[in-house]
Amino acid sequence: MPNTPTAPESLAIASGTPQQHREPFARLLHAHPETAFDYLEFRRLLAGQITAFAAERGSEEDMVRLQQRMQELEDAHSLDDPAQEAAADAAFHQAVYQMAGNAIMTHVMGTLFHMLKDGVFYDRSDLYLRRGVRDGFMRQHRAIYAAIVARNPEAARAAADAHIASTAEALREAQRADQRREVSVRRMEGLALTQKPRGEE
Repeated sequence: MPNTPTAPESLAIASGTPQQHREPFARLLHAHPETAFDYLEFRRLLAGQITAFAAERGSEEDMVRLQQRMQELEDAHSLDDPAQEAAADAAFHQAVYQMAGNAIMTHVMGTLFHMLKDGVFYDRSDLYLRRGVRDGFMRQHRAIYAAIVARNPEAARAAADAHIASTAEALREAQRADQRREVSVRRMEGLALTQKPRGEE
């Protein structure tokens, strides 16, 4: 087993990236919305393995902490508050990554999650407003949690992969819906311009 940092040390590694170092990169990514899928593709490469490591390596203290994050996620879900649920979602995943016992992975994923929470890649709260997305994400988080506490690395990896794939599909559908809305608005604006006001006929 690698020389595993304790959870507080892992948290310090994940949250200690100076903001001034992240900002130029974050601005670059924010200027190119298509990088949201690059982010999800990269996250999918790591998330499955990290979640498997969490199932293998998590200490009993880690399991207690993950249970707390899961309860917070359940509570936020029951309140029907997209912003609070999105925040609890991020806290849950960060707890999983801190359990992996790999300081580099924790640092990289922590940096990405800082940018994700800042809305660099996409609006997470907006996804939670989409029909069926919240319940689907909740089922996936429960599957990840169950696999980790059962110390089943393969099930944990599969659950993490399924969650990332579902997130990507939800984002694609959100973008398609936004595009349809924009087309509809432009069409209505075009009709308004061609119609004469009453009294001028």
